[in-house]
Amino acid sequence: MTAQSRPSAGGTGEASTRPVLIAGGGPVGLATALELARFGVRSVVIEQRPGTSDHPKTRFLNSRTLEIARGWGNQVAGRLRGLDCAPEWKNSIRLLDSVVGNERVSFPTRGFAGPGSQITPTEPVMSSQDRFEPVLFDAAVADPHITLRFGNRVEALLRGGEPDATDVAVATTDVATGENTTLEGAALIAADGSDSFIRRALHIRRAGRRGVAHFINCYFRAGLESSLANRPANFYLVSSEVATGAFQPLCFDNRWLCQIAVSPDDWDLANFSNERLTEWIRQGTGVADLEVEILATTRWRMNATVAEQFTRGKVVLCGDAAHQLPPTGGLGVNTGIQGMHNVVWKLAYVLDGHAGEPLVHTYETERKNPARWAVEQSLDNYYSIEKIRASMLAGHGTEADPVDVATTVRRWGNQLGIEFGTVYDSGAIVPDGSAAPQADDPYSGYVPSATPGCRAPHLWLGNPQSPLSTLDLIGTSLTLLAAEHGHGWIAAADEVANRLDVPIARYRIGSEGLQDRDGRFCDLYGLAPDGAVLIRPDGYVAWRSASTSTHASSELSDAIKTLLHLGSHHHAIQPGSTRATRPVQTTSAHPPKTRVAKSRNCHGHR
Repeated sequence: MTAQSRPSAGGTGEASTRPVLIAGGGPVGLATALELARFGVRSVVIEQRPGTSDHPKTRFLNSRTLEIARGWGNQVAGRLRGLDCAPEWKNSIRLLDSVVGNERVSFPTRGFAGPGSQITPTEPVMSSQDRFEPVLFDAAVADPHITLRFGNRVEALLRGGEPDATDVAVATTDVATGENTTLEGAALIAADGSDSFIRRALHIRRAGRRGVAHFINCYFRAGLESSLANRPANFYLVSSEVATGAFQPLCFDNRWLCQIAVSPDDWDLANFSNERLTEWIRQGTGVADLEVEILATTRWRMNATVAEQFTRGKVVLCGDAAHQLPPTGGLGVNTGIQGMHNVVWKLAYVLDGHAGEPLVHTYETERKNPARWAVEQSLDNYYSIEKIRASMLAGHGTEADPVDVATTVRRWGNQLGIEFGTVYDSGAIVPDGSAAPQADDPYSGYVPSATPGCRAPHLWLGNPQSPLSTLDLIGTSLTLLAAEHGHGWIAAADEVANRLDVPIARYRIGSEGLQDRDGRFCDLYGLAPDGAVLIRPDGYVAWRSASTSTHASSELSDAIKTLLHLGSHHHAIQPGSTRATRPVQTTSAHPPKTRVAKSRNCHGHR
């Protein structure tokens, strides 16, 4: 399958006549292109691989990520849901001598099954990257706003990282032919992985720990499921004198991924023949005569780092380019997609002239602390598991680590707080003087709230036979949700949208098709019957008025001007301010292009 170049259907701003360049065509890069397309912003995805991943890599897409995917249509969200495994394979992690051998300890991971329909209209997906990445690729191929340049490598960042940059340019090379091309765009989003070329070109340092551990990953096929009917799990962590690592079932059709812990001196794929891999798998599973088909092998080094800057000039870092998470928690790709979701609407509004450029500053302000928190907790999970393993190998069972089992480890797979409960505090939020409620454990627990800075709570509306979520009302515009008697806010939103030339969708809960069938909207959103909230395109509450004001238009107008930094005329995307997010959460050889020709190597997935 090849990707086609199509005419632009972009926004109205001058900058939007040029595409946004995206370095990296993995899950976060493809998701970025799909999200930009929602706003009518064209993009060019530059990826050095010839096609999508042939290795499982990441496995888990959480409920918040699936909420975001709903915005790309059912051809994406529905297909992703169809990749999910049976629920019983999500609910625990087991530590054992071998996969079929003696089990030392297990702990629940109920968060992998999702929080339920009272919290979110979506369910998470446990699958594998080689299955869900093609879903994103297919949607990108079908979208006229997106040009895919797979089989192309970014060789140089020609401009765009300077403080006064007004656009970007990169030099690329066709991997197959060696042909060189210069691409220009309005901005550059670097989603090019943990070893990001763009981040290194900008000399942005990372804070945290590197080389925590070294692993060989082996993707293989073997008939193990029938031996595990009584002990399903999403992770089997094995520890013995002959095999230490992890086994992960993949969609439960005899496909498996194992992670082999090795010393840095042994961290070389040349050291791992199929024969050695097969022997290790047999020792780790405890099945001496297991038939094993090796499908793919790779290596990776565990890092726990966060970039010191998420933005520089006209360049934005997303995904692993911005933060590298240990996999012990299932947060990596989800943190990347949620960060992308935070910044894309801001960039789109700036490019279309609906917002001042300082709005993009708030991406770093809002997302750096949640990223740090996710990194730190994932690293804690890893260290706790390693302590338990050491105790097992010493013959002490798990008695030496009861605190780790009781506290830290239980957060692995149980992270609703960081998934839904992150509270933003930045120049893109207008506070109302209230504080968001906190769960007893802000990492694992979540209390829905419409306090400005919180994710807008999900609530079922309308006909029970055809339910509609409040989240379904949130699109690419700002969204005003008024309570049943909030007619004044609806009128104010109409007037302000026209005067400021800012898109505002407005809905009155209780009107036709939006019945508050359980009578919970006002309590859940902290409103009187004539109050209203303003929600950003990323689903976070930006402003709230508990009741109608006699100056509704001016109050709403002032809030939107503050939120969107209207009247600001800065040219560069600069680092964020010091306001904290509370984690409860040279000239080109080519003229500017309005269309970009497809590469001869825009191959589809394998």
